[in-house]
Amino acid sequence: MRKMLLLLSGICWTAALMAQSYNITFRLNMNEVTGTFTTPEVNGTFNGWCGSCNPMTDTNGDGIWKTTISLPAGTYEYKFSHDNWAGQETLVPGSSCTITTGSFTNRKVTVTADAT
Repeated sequence: MRKMLLLLSGICWTAALMAQSYNITFRLNMNEVTGTFTTPEVNGTFNGWCGSCNPMTDTNGDGIWKTTISLPAGTYEYKFSHDNWAGQETLVPGSSCTITTGSFTNRKVTVTADAT
C-alpha cells in the first residue's frame, strides 16, 4: 500500500511539473515606426495567430509596448503585428531567432522559465 501511495504521489508531482506555465513578457519598440497604428499585438502558435487576442500596451508612453502571456513549456512561433493584422513586421529568412516554414518566416521562442 505504501509503495502504491508513493507511486501515485510521484505521478501527481510529475503531472504538476509538466502542466507548469511560465510568464513570458513580449516587448516591442515602436519608436521608429513611421506609419500609423493604434494597437500592436503579438500573434503566434500559442493563440492561433488570432490577431487581436494579445494586444500590447505602452502604459508609460516610452514607445515600448508590452504584454505578458502565461505559456506552458515548449517552443512557439510568433510575430508582431498591429490593428488585427492591418500591418506586420517583415522578417528575413535565416535571421537569428526565426524559423521559416514554407513562405512564412516567424520568430521563435522556447519557454522553459519566466522570461522577457
